[in-house]
Amino acid sequence: MGAPGSGKGTQAQRLVSRYGIPHVSTGDILRREQEQGTELGLRARKIMESGGYVDDATMIAMIRNRLTQPDAAKGFILDGFPRTIPQAEALTKLLAEIGAPLDVVLLFEVNNEQLVKRLSGRRVCELCKKVFNVHTAPPSVPPACVDARDEHQVVQRADDAEDTVRARLAKYEEMTRRPVSGFYSYTGLIRPVDAEGDIDEVTRRMFATLVAGSRADPSDVKKRVAARRKPAKPKARARARARTIVRRKAKSRAKPAAKKSAPKKQRAPVRKSSRRPVRKARPARRKK
Repeated sequence: MGAPGSGKGTQAQRLVSRYGIPHVSTGDILRREQEQGTELGLRARKIMESGGYVDDATMIAMIRNRLTQPDAAKGFILDGFPRTIPQAEALTKLLAEIGAPLDVVLLFEVNNEQLVKRLSGRRVCELCKKVFNVHTAPPSVPPACVDARDEHQVVQRADDAEDTVRARLAKYEEMTRRPVSGFYSYTGLIRPVDAEGDIDEVTRRMFATLVAGSRADPSDVKKRVAARRKPAKPKARARARARTIVRRKAKSRAKPAAKKSAPKKQRAPVRKSSRRPVRKARPARRKK
């Protein structure tokens, strides 16, 4: 995960070189569909040109087809997906079905002003299609252009204009970063990476983060899915309940149990009568 211009695509390629697993980029898949002129590509082009996201159902079906291919059997790297909570939930169910849960979610963090500088400084050569940056990699440096041309014919894409970049970053923060990172924070899979500075240094931080993180156990995927369906109690309530249990145990240890007294003998029931008892007559005294 990462905002546009955070360098997640570059770092994904370095993960591919290290682990030999495919890089699954939704952007690459959509561009391929557009180049081939498929129905999906034409529909996606209209949505992307308006600045929106491709609908969840289309994206999920596309990801399912890609992850079930043979080269993804040993693992994969998702780039640009999921972008919404429904996509994240659908991905969880899909990975549970194919038995391939996520090991970790890397979140590349870059200051917004730095992102604006990176994206607004990006230039593309119209001839060789190479990408440059006026701040970090100007067109004057190699590689050469087509037909051994020394100069590149560079232009700025419409979506790299500063105003457009700021709008894209605001939309990413609202629709993707906050909700989706929160979703994966709950699962304990998310790992933030400081993505500012030299590319090689960011790569070193990324691999250090992966080494520090623990690998997910595939057998726990069903438990994680069930846990999401049944939300856990708030931490405050859990802590309060734990304190109450501790207090009760402490009281029970401090106060000894009272001795049981022997049961009192029950008296025989007395029947009372409303009649006055009859007095016996006294014997008459003899006269001397």
